[in-house]
Amino acid sequence: MHGWIRGFPMRDQALPRSGFDAPGVSPLAGARIARFVRRFSRNRLAMVGLVIIAIFLIMAIFAPWLAPYDPIAQDLPAQLQPPSAAHWLGTDDFGRDILSRIIVGSRVSLLVGVLATSIGATCGTCIGLAAGFYRRLDNLLMRIMDILLAFPSVVLAIAVIAVLGPSLFNVMIAVGINSIPTYARLVRSTTLSIKEKEFVEATRALGSGDSRILFRHILPNCLNPIVVYSTLQLGTSILSASILSFLGLGIQPPNPEWGQMVNAGRGWLRDAPHIATFPGLAIFLVVMGFNLLGDGLRDVLDPRTSRA
Repeated sequence: MHGWIRGFPMRDQALPRSGFDAPGVSPLAGARIARFVRRFSRNRLAMVGLVIIAIFLIMAIFAPWLAPYDPIAQDLPAQLQPPSAAHWLGTDDFGRDILSRIIVGSRVSLLVGVLATSIGATCGTCIGLAAGFYRRLDNLLMRIMDILLAFPSVVLAIAVIAVLGPSLFNVMIAVGINSIPTYARLVRSTTLSIKEKEFVEATRALGSGDSRILFRHILPNCLNPIVVYSTLQLGTSILSASILSFLGLGIQPPNPEWGQMVNAGRGWLRDAPHIATFPGLAIFLVVMGFNLLGDGLRDVLDPRTSRA
């Protein structure tokens, strides 16, 4: 028996899961994977997003070998040079190669995006499961989430940074806290629907405890919306971290970070606009890539768009 929760597929956990219990991949699981790959590959915008993200991932992984110059080494005689054969994206006001700083800065931006999203997804999912499953906790937990949602995301992040201090790790925490309420509400709504299904009642009648029901039967049915939202949230987290760095609350100079580079170039917009333009373009591309990828995953996983 299969059902659909808020436009996402729900798996009946009462059925035998041969794809997990038996070695190898079952024919049914293989067919589902093949159908997913086939549908995803037909979505051109999603493939564009995937290519963009792959380029930035490769750039971040191999940054020490791809960067043509030391990203923090100053060369004052070469300051404010426009794009040229020697410096493809030009140099900044300290003579540092902008291309090298963007390449190395991709590590920071992607790391912040992944870890901040992981913090939000982990905490929000646990809160959503508890609120949806235990009615006595529902009102308390959701009112706390409503309080967090009442603050604008940037204001809340600035408040967290003001308490913890400016650093890369604290930026991850601040950005992660911003996304917790949305994850909690998303998982709670799904949990409320799933826990009333027949296969959950059957599992409870067989003597399964709350933890088994939550993590073996309810949580797997929440994964599709969590994965889709996490993909979209990655771009939002990178953008939020760049905003904090632009305000001077993120990673501190001379270490390269895209938001910080945009801030450093805003004073040279008339004389050397390339200093701020290229880091801003990097932020735009990576956020657009994650948004396109998330939209593609949503279209593939949403049964309302599925084809026979």
